[in-house]
Amino acid sequence: MQNLYLFMTIIKKSDEEEFSEFFIRQNAVPIYSTLCEGAANSDTLSLLGIEKSQKVLMQAIVTEEHAKKLKVDLTYDMDIDLPDRGIALSIPLSSIASRQLLERIESHGPSAEDGEKIKFNDERKLNMELIYSICPKGNVAEIMKAARAAGATGGTIIKAKGTAAEGTEKFFGMAISNEKEIILIVTKKENRNPIMQAIASYKSPEGLSPIAFSLPVSDVAGLRLMRD
Repeated sequence: MQNLYLFMTIIKKSDEEEFSEFFIRQNAVPIYSTLCEGAANSDTLSLLGIEKSQKVLMQAIVTEEHAKKLKVDLTYDMDIDLPDRGIALSIPLSSIASRQLLERIESHGPSAEDGEKIKFNDERKLNMELIYSICPKGNVAEIMKAARAAGATGGTIIKAKGTAAEGTEKFFGMAISNEKEIILIVTKKENRNPIMQAIASYKSPEGLSPIAFSLPVSDVAGLRLMRD
């Protein structure tokens, strides 16, 4: 079995159709889209010359070589490195349950002639992580303020609702079954612990704290400002 990755792309809502057509051409299936919103502060938005807008999180399961090709084509064909264009990242998966889906994913990888193009663009490995925070609703502004003070440059907010069994909230220190907001933050590895500590230390007016964990990012596109 080839190495598999969850390939995540966050773009403006107005660009959804354009990027959907791109992923269809690339045979990156299945694609899942989720509405979300940006969490960059006003200073960052002013620096980039953009306004706060609705976002879309697109996700696909792909092979390692396919993820590398998607990064190359998003950079050179879709200009994802331009300001406010978007961000894409790949996260390694340990296993997949559906054999049928696995066969389909492996059959939709890049062709042999794409090898040199992928190799050329894969010379530099980035030391990045994705911080995933589950937060009590209505507190993301203050949580992002604390995260920025610890080194975060921005984030993406997703609306969610918990489905935990009764009593689980006592273990996590928050009501899991209530409505939540999920914050996704891509950051350099050296900033991960300070940001996560800042998030976990936050207490809502009701005394609730976020749940935060991190995932390794194997590759990323669209973070020119952070790399510079």
